[in-house]
Amino acid sequence: MKHPGTAVRGVPVGRQRDWMPVTTRAVPTVWLATVDGLVCLDLVAIELAVNGHRQGWTLTSHEAAYAADLMFQRGVQHSVIAKRVGVSGTTIRRWFPTDDTPLNEAVARIRPRPSAEELAAARGERPVPRCGTYAGAQRHRRRREPLCEPCREAKRVADAYYREHGTYVGAPESAA
Repeated sequence: MKHPGTAVRGVPVGRQRDWMPVTTRAVPTVWLATVDGLVCLDLVAIELAVNGHRQGWTLTSHEAAYAADLMFQRGVQHSVIAKRVGVSGTTIRRWFPTDDTPLNEAVARIRPRPSAEELAAARGERPVPRCGTYAGAQRHRRRREPLCEPCREAKRVADAYYREHGTYVGAPESAA
């Protein structure tokens, strides 16, 4: 017997008999209402993950929960679900403490993936100075780059503040 989700020669992907359908080609995305607001789900990515074709890319946390819920409803084993959606078994158990946990209860347990700035702050790293600030202008100088216009304006305002107050601390970021 062939492993479920493997391609059958001569049959297009998505048309195998053991394929779990999630979407139609007419509706590749859908908006899901959560306690945090609306989230967009890519149903094509979910369908590929549910059927074992997720390789080299990840689902968002809400897409992973939706895919896990679909597989729970079809009686797929927990270890298979965890592997296909790309999360640990512990995460699956946290989302779905019992096998009959509905998706709307599971969504309340999902935390979105942190941004790059949040990860840097968690590691104790300083945030990258953004353009349009005196710190951004200093970053350009350290990297021996020409100043962009927002940084040039921010440096001009900060220098005027320094001449008046004797410190850059508390200087406005720009004139605008």
